Order: sequence, then C-alpha cells, then structure tokens
Amino acid sequence: FRRVLRSGKPLTPALYTSQCALVEQSDTLWAFLTCREQLAYAVDLCEPTLDATERWVATNRLLRDLGLEACQHTKAGNALLKGLSGGQKRRLSLGIALAKRPSIVFLDEPTSGLDAASAAKVMQLLTEVAVSQWMGVACTVHQPSSSVFAGFDQTLVLSGGRMAYLGSAAGMAPFLEAAGKPVPAGSSAADFMLDMVNTDFVSAEEAEIVLGAWERTGNASAPLMGDTPLLELPRTSFGEQCKILKAKHRRML
Repeated sequence: FRRVLRSGKPLTPALYTSQCALVEQSDTLWAFLTCREQLAYAVDLCEPTLDATERWVATNRLLRDLGLEACQHTKAGNALLKGLSGGQKRRLSLGIALAKRPSIVFLDEPTSGLDAASAAKVMQLLTEVAVSQWMGVACTVHQPSSSVFAGFDQTLVLSGGRMAYLGSAAGMAPFLEAAGKPVPAGSSAADFMLDMVNTDFVSAEEAEIVLGAWERTGNASAPLMGDTPLLELPRTSFGEQCKILKAKHRRML
C-alpha cells in the first residue's frame, strides 16, 4: 500500500481540490463557445482577485502559451458542428485546467485520439508548462511514441498493481538488459517493457522475471515524483460561481 503525500501531507480531497487539476481522457468542452470564451470563463471562476483587465491579460497569456491564438474565435464544435481539431481541443482542455494555477495536473491519456505529431506537440507543451510554472505533471500514456517517451522525466510501469519500473526513459533499456530481457534491435524500450509485463500476452512467470528484478533493486518504494511548492490560491465564493455559470449558460442561448 502506498500513501499519497503532497509536501509531506496526505493528499486529502480538500487538498486535491485546492492544489490539483484533472484533464480527463475525453474533452468535455462547451460545443458552442469559442476557445477564448471557454478560457475566459475558466479564469473568471478561478481568479476571483483579478479585475477585468487582469483577467483579460490572463486569458491572452493562456491563449499564447497554448498556441491557440489563431483559433481563439473558433467554437469547440461537436459531431454536428465543425470546430477545433483534436489537438486544439486537447490544448484547450489543458488551458482550462491551468486557469486554476494548480501545483499538480493529472491527465488521463492526454494523447488519446491524436496522431503522432499532435501527440508529440501536446507532450512538449506539457513539459514547457511544467518548467515555466514550476508545476508537477502526472499522466497515463498507453504505447507512447519514441518522441513522447523520450520526453518523460520519470516513467512508471505497473503490472497487476506492482511496480515494474520507475526511472528515466533512458534507464529503461539498461534495466531490462540487466534483468536478462534485452530490448531487441530496432524496438522501442517502452513497447518491449509493456509486452514483458502484460500477462495478457506473456505468462505470469515471464512477467515475474522483470517484476522481481525491479523489486530486487530496492527501488520499489521510491517516491513517484518530487514536490512542488504549496500555493495559497484564492477561492471563488459559491454565489459568484453561480453568477459566472449562469452567464455562461446564457451565452449558449
């Protein structure tokens, strides 16, 4: 059992709400609102201490940092209304989360449904935002491309709830070789590792070779990620939230 801590404190629901943001696998955007409008409403909800001019500046900064200035007046769209592309929607969803100024962002398969180029750009953006805003990023990615995989600071591989690897992307191939499972020439270390610990495709005995090798390194209890500073973020009152959401709904009419 692993305890989840944030700066030495248990990550309680209250601490999660105040310090973290989640970007879900499927984009849940308002189809008939433009890119700018959706970010502006997010800033209104999350930045109660800013005046109108400062909120405008904050919205413009998000549009610029996310590379969405060219499509800022394009509606998100849906199955019936043509709007933003898949990559633009992913970046907009990230922007809405960033409007909260979280210290940690969790992303559920941020590259799902994207082509290789768009996936690489989204992950590059996450890296740049994490560095510029001193923010932790934790995401699940299935079958990452080589360019996406190489950008990870830390890679965690799980199998049946057990840790199979935690470390740099570059260190995965040497670990597999030391475990007696060298990566075949021309193969991706990430793909090969997933093949080696996925009991749907290999026997439990085969997977145990890698799992046991990692546990013998003594790193099975290593921290998953370093801490970033805890920030005291302003909270928007319930009444003000209702006012903003009512205006957002009316904008859809």
